[in-house]
Amino acid sequence: MNDASRIDGRQHPARPGGMALVAGLLLAPLAWMMQTTFAQTIAAWGCFPHERPVRAPAMPWLEQGIVLLAIAALLLGVAGGVIAWRNWKRTGQLASMLKEHGSIDRHAARDAFIARAGALSSGLFVFALVATDLAWLLVAPCGGR
Repeated sequence: MNDASRIDGRQHPARPGGMALVAGLLLAPLAWMMQTTFAQTIAAWGCFPHERPVRAPAMPWLEQGIVLLAIAALLLGVAGGVIAWRNWKRTGQLASMLKEHGSIDRHAARDAFIARAGALSSGLFVFALVATDLAWLLVAPCGGR
């Protein structure tokens, strides 16, 4: 093992991989974007067939489809949040070990920054997913109910 993997004879916690950092940073925002884009698209198809608004959806499965899409997006967003939180914890442990040792590692600092940005981004977008889900549950897609 090289010196960068050991600090004062102790093995540092596993540094998150690049894919974990990207997933923690982008999974929740992509889930929100997927939900809003697809839900609005299918609602437009169902509520405005032939470019005229209707009171009830033209597709009988529209509301169930939106709910399933919301659940899938929320699960993806929460998964991104869990990954981001785990990355933040790992990079925080590594940064504190490096600080005790008195060394500076640019890669560890970069990973810590990306992990923190991912945790903040995931928290924000999971909140946005929940808010969007509540809006879809409270407001009928075609103005009916």
